[in-house]
Order: sequence, then C-alpha cells, then structure tokens
Amino acid sequence: MAIIYEESQPRSVKWESSMHCAVYVWDLKQWQRGQISRIVSETSVKVLLYDFGAEKTVDISCLRTLEEDMKIIRTLAVECSLVDIRPTGGSTQWTATACEYLSYYLMGAQVKIIIQVCNQNHDVACALPVKIFCKDETGQLIDISEHLIKKGLALRNKRTVEADVACSVSKEHLEHLEQENTELDRCNSETACARNSAAPEENVTVSESEQTSCKIYKSVLHSGTNETYKSPIMPEVKIFQAVVSCVGCDGTIYIIPKSLEMAFEKLMTEIQNNFRCLGLLEPYCWKKGEACVVRGSDTRWYRGKVVELSGDTLEVQYIDHGCTERIPQCHLYPTTLYTDIPPFCIPCQLYKTVPVSNGRFADVLELLEDLPVLPSYMLPSLPISGETFPVRVTHLVSPKEVCFVNISYMLQTGNVAVPSLYFGVVYVGFFIFTGMPCLVEYQDGLWYRAKLLSIEESDPVNILVQFVDYGSFLVVQRSRLRHIPTYLLKYPVQAVQVLLAGFKPALYDKNVKRIPYSPEWSMEALWAMMEHVEGKQLSAYVLAVSPKITISLYDDENLVHMKLIEMGLADLDE
Repeated sequence: MAIIYEESQPRSVKWESSMHCAVYVWDLKQWQRGQISRIVSETSVKVLLYDFGAEKTVDISCLRTLEEDMKIIRTLAVECSLVDIRPTGGSTQWTATACEYLSYYLMGAQVKIIIQVCNQNHDVACALPVKIFCKDETGQLIDISEHLIKKGLALRNKRTVEADVACSVSKEHLEHLEQENTELDRCNSETACARNSAAPEENVTVSESEQTSCKIYKSVLHSGTNETYKSPIMPEVKIFQAVVSCVGCDGTIYIIPKSLEMAFEKLMTEIQNNFRCLGLLEPYCWKKGEACVVRGSDTRWYRGKVVELSGDTLEVQYIDHGCTERIPQCHLYPTTLYTDIPPFCIPCQLYKTVPVSNGRFADVLELLEDLPVLPSYMLPSLPISGETFPVRVTHLVSPKEVCFVNISYMLQTGNVAVPSLYFGVVYVGFFIFTGMPCLVEYQDGLWYRAKLLSIEESDPVNILVQFVDYGSFLVVQRSRLRHIPTYLLKYPVQAVQVLLAGFKPALYDKNVKRIPYSPEWSMEALWAMMEHVEGKQLSAYVLAVSPKITISLYDDENLVHMKLIEMGLADLDE
C-alpha cells in the first residue's frame, strides 16, 4: 500500500458510509485499509481500520479510493468476544474502566487464544467466542476473563447453555499452553516465569504405627454413619469479629468467628493426621444427610455432609465453611468421628435486607463471592510496662491522645511506604467497609498504607482514611485509593495511638475556640502541645495496655504536659 499511495494526492470524492478506502494513519505513518462507518462533517469521517479492528476519526485528505484488487483480500483482524463473562451492575455495556483494563493488558501483547466454538457452522459475521491467556506484571500466564472477575470488573455468566459448557477449556489445552509458555516468553520478554499449577502428590512413607492407627479408623468409618452434626455455637457477645467463609446460592452468608480460629486449626491438624493414609473406599451406599470427610482440591481433608445424591458424584457441604460442591465418590469417606464437635461456621443473613428483582439476586451473590478478603493490619509489639523507649510523635488527635512511632522499631523494619509501585487502574471497587486496608495517594504523589474509616460525602464519593504508619487522617476521593497488595499487610503498623497520663483539660480555660470533635480541649492547648512535641525525639514509659495503651511522655527528663499546666491550658490529674 505504501508503494501505491505514497505519492498519491487527494481527489475530489463524495465519501459515503460503508465505502471502502485507503487511510493514512498519521500516528503510525502507515497506509491501511478501512471502511467508512460514519460521516462526521464535511471534512472528517470515522473509519474502521478492519485489518486492526481500530476505529479512528480522520480528515478526508487522508483518504484514497481503495484499489479493486485490495478489496478481495479478506479482513486480517478477527473480531472476538470473551466467553462466560458479562458486565457488572446489570448493564449490557462494559464500563470505561473495564475497557481501559483490557487495553492495559492486551494492547501490543503476544497472547494465546482458545476458540470456544463447538460447531463448524458458526456465523463468521458474529464475534468469535474465545478465551484469552496473557502475561501479567509478574510474568505469570493468566486467563484474562478470570482476571476481570477477580478485579470486580466482570461477572461470571452462569446462565450459559450446555453447549457453551462443553466448549470450556480442557486440561489438555491448559497443558498445551504450559508447554508453549517458553515460546510466549521469547516473543514478549526475556523474563522467565512459571504458571501456577497443582503440585503432584508426593509419595509418603508411612510408619508401622501410623498404619495401625489408620486401620483402627478404617474400622470406625463404616459403622453408624447416620449421626448428624450439632448446631453451631453462637458467640456470647452480640458484636464480634468474623471471617466470611462462603456466600451460598440462596443468599446465606457463612462466617467463622475469629475467636474460634485456633480451635478450628487444631481440629484440621488432627483430621489430617488421622486420615492421611486412607486408601480407596470400597463400593458404598451413601445416604442423604450422612456425615463424611472430603478430600479437597488442596489435598486436605475436611468435615462434610452429603446433601444430594446424583450418580457417581455427590453434592457435599463443607460444614466448617458452608460451601457446597459436587464431589466424586472416590474423594469421600463416611465417618462418625468429630460429629460431636459443632460446625465452626455460622449461617447468617443480612438484617432487614431483601433482594431486588423479585428475589433474583445472582449478580449480588457473585459480587459478594468475588470480594477480596484481606486480613487486618498487624499491631506492633510494645515494650512491657515499666520500660522506657524512644518515640517520635507523628500526629495529635488532642493534647491527651497522640500517635507515635517507636524509633527503635523503625530502625529495624524501615519505612513501608510504597513510592515506587505503580498500581495502574486497580481502583478500590464499589464495596468498601470500615477498617478496610488500602493504599492512598498523598499530596506528595506517593502511596501510603491506610485504612478506611467512613464515607464523608456520597456525590462525589469522599472517604475518610487514616494512614496507619503515621496516624494522621485525610479525606480523599475514591480515585486516590487502590487495593493493597497482600504482601504489604505482613508488616505491622508503625503508628500507635495512645493516651497520655497525668493531666486533664483545664477547668477554667477561657479560650473560646475548642476542638470540634473534642470540645473539652481548647485549640490553644492543641497548638501548644504540638509545638512541644513536633519533630523531637521523646521518651515513652508504658503505664498500661488495657483498655487503652496509656503512657507518660518525657522530653529529656521532664513530662511534656507540665508545660501545658504552667500555661494554664491543663490541670494535673491525680
């Protein structure tokens, strides 16, 4: 095309929609085939570059009449669509964020495509249903559809017909992809990577004593398995911390109280020790409601209960997690062991909340299932009561309540701010909750660890956050929030919020201007305390750690609050 059109000049042509043409693309300095999709004005048109799939608005001076022998060459670009996913929010249109995210990963990348068409009579005029595998930032091969679902930008389309399911990616395809992974490396970059794959089972050498204990358990397995599990134990307090283990298809939310986590792990360890050398189960007549142990996809054993009989596979509920799966019979064993221990998960439903759309809430459930479950920040360890250690005050809530960092601890761990990481378009999604860990862009353009406290405004959305390594607060727009990588949660927070002992607000403080959220203190007292502690290395002496951490704060050998008392801004508290 360059040879034919390089020296050509614009001609007076009445351009119309659907006309084929040659288009000069200034960005690439290249001639390409195109088809006019819309007349924008007398001097510009919108053109589909059908050998690349892009659509551009160009000046008519960049158009030439396409040679007839070039029209007979078939379109080089193939229109594709990702199967089994759909837009979020009940819309049929994809959001701009989802499109930007796809463009970020796919534009210019070497990808692997698996066509998902079952018959040879597929209408070529329709987009070709495909699965696309590409490399992420770490070099791992990912299914881009699954990646969109994990990021909350798409929902899994569970209403596919059987023919679509039959065309899903087989293990052979995935193995083939893994074999060609090195070729993809050579095309894209020289960085080597490996796909996450299930590790092969290791041959375990079993001692004679272990074999004997296993025989004892095998004899127990086939006796009296009609016993059902007890009801879960409800916590004694109304407000407690819990981990959501599963969201059922009927809207039931299963939670495991944090107070039971250690007992649950102890039981799981015992189950693994007792059932690790089981062989294949002889033909067995299962009953609905029967207790069993299930070998999960992670090769660990879990307590279960048969909820439905269906041929070679059984529908089994993991009673300590709440989730239900169809399991081949070869992965189950009937047993009455541990049925006297109540399930650790508690089924719940949202209070005074009903689903919209006449009870059809599949979209909501899928969003809940795909919510990332992040652990909370870890608190730093403090010296025991009676010890003195160096600190620096990083934030004042009031003269009585401050945030400090342990200087000794900072020298050991360093700063965990993340100024060098680029987080692309991985925005914090629609679902946010109090205490949620995140990253926030500060005014210096760097990213810092924080937690969400509350939504201050809804239009536009402004969120109050606290920087966990400094203690300071800030109201930011949602666009300045990002999901936090899990590896940044392994570092304890550096800022500790404490109460200062030995003083209280002055009874006769005549300063009218008060702290809005702590009116017992005057603004004058706050500024005075800030002046005495800001930028200094101080010493802290732990007095109590419960119910709140209480310390005495010293500047050299003098209590810092004595200066407030001398100024009449505070009184001694005996």
